[in-house]
Amino acid sequence: MEDSADIIELARVMPRDRFVRRVMDLLLVVSEASEDGQQIAFRTVAASPAAHRKPPPPPGPASEVLVIAKAKGNPYPDQISVGRTRNCDVVLRNPSVSKLHAHFRLDAQGQLVLVDNGSQNGTRVNGKLLAESEPHAVAVGDVIQFGRLTTSLLDAARLFDIVREQARIARDQANR
Repeated sequence: MEDSADIIELARVMPRDRFVRRVMDLLLVVSEASEDGQQIAFRTVAASPAAHRKPPPPPGPASEVLVIAKAKGNPYPDQISVGRTRNCDVVLRNPSVSKLHAHFRLDAQGQLVLVDNGSQNGTRVNGKLLAESEPHAVAVGDVIQFGRLTTSLLDAARLFDIVREQARIARDQANR
């Protein structure tokens, strides 16, 4: 599967129906902001003290896109691991994410669930803190926080719509 930039570029150039057929897995779209709205990344800027009182700009909706899928050779075929280490299926490089933070799996009814693996900073779905080892049903459109890292669970159709809307907004702002 393509990497984050490739998936976003495909959404920019492909027709919607072709994009949806090509990108079949669910996706995590990572926000650059933590749950408290503060930027996680560090930036050095020359600015007046008044500039520091302004809230940070809103994060882009498609700053990073991660496919929710098994990585080749990873153990536990019935679950998709999420964590900070490279041997997880979905790798979230953020200090607030535990090495093996959580995992996705299908329950007995075929519903996608998320399970917190006893992470240090917790896992939240739509603001609700998950209890350790308790499966919680998740669906497209849910906001999932792994530690302080905020993500959105999307399918290809929703990602396509977001990418195209952001492109439209950028064009409108450039034409002002």
